[in-house]
Amino acid sequence: MRAHRLVAPLALLAALSAAPAHIRSQQPGSNSFDAERAVVTMFQATARADTTTLRTVVGDDLRWIVASTGAVADKAQLLAAAGTIVPMASNEYAVDSLQTWWDGAVAVADYCLTNVRAFHEYRQVLVARATDVFRLRNGYWLLVRHTTTWIVHSPLLSDIDSTHAAAFVGHYDKGGGFVDDVHFQDGHLVAQSTLEKLIGLPGATLRQVSEDTFSPDGIAPMIVFKRDATGRVIGYVQQAPDGSISRARRVIP
Repeated sequence: MRAHRLVAPLALLAALSAAPAHIRSQQPGSNSFDAERAVVTMFQATARADTTTLRTVVGDDLRWIVASTGAVADKAQLLAAAGTIVPMASNEYAVDSLQTWWDGAVAVADYCLTNVRAFHEYRQVLVARATDVFRLRNGYWLLVRHTTTWIVHSPLLSDIDSTHAAAFVGHYDKGGGFVDDVHFQDGHLVAQSTLEKLIGLPGATLRQVSEDTFSPDGIAPMIVFKRDATGRVIGYVQQAPDGSISRARRVIP
C-alpha cells in the first residue's frame, strides 16, 4: 500500500500522537471497515487541530498508550493535547504496511508509523509499530484503544582497535551474582554475562558510539563506562528500555 504523508502541528501530541475524524460505517460485509481511510483520517484530523470533530469520534472509554512512557491517556487528555499548537514546530507522519482484522463491531488496524518532528531546523525521526482498535457504535467507527511500540534504530557506530579496547577489558560486578566478562574477541569488544556463559551464549558485541559509550549488538540500551580521576575505567552505567538504571563496578583487573 502507498505511504501517506501528513503534516500536523507539534504539541504535547508529539507524545500522544493523533485522533480520528468521523469514519462512517459501510454496509455489513467482509469489507465493511475501511482501515486505510480510518487511520489516515486520524492524522488528518490532528493536522487540523479539529477538537470539535475529535470530541465526537473517539470513544468515551478511549485508552491511548504513550510509547515513550507507557502512560495511559484518556479522551479528555487526548483532546487537550490535540488543541495545543507550538509555533514554528510541525509533525510529519507516514503511514504504511497497514493490515486489518475485524469481527462484527470490532476492528483492529496494525501499521507502521513514521513520525518526523521538526522545530526550526532540528528534526527527529521516530518509527513505530502502531495498533488501533475501533468499535462500531451507532453507525460510526470510534477509536477506543491505541498502542505504539518504537522500532529501534541502530546508532552511528565506529570501529575500535585492540589498544583502545584494552582499557575496558575486565569483569564488571552488577551485584547478586551477575558479572559481565568484557573481553576482546575476533576484533571486537564482547560482553558475556554470567548467565550467558552458563547457558552457552556468546554474549553481546559492544559497538563503539563514542569514546566511552558502547551499544550492545548495535541496538539500545547503551553502556557508558566510567573513569576515575586518573582515567582508569572503574565501572559502567546502563539504562534499560523501561528507563531503569543499572550500575556495575569493575573488579578484574
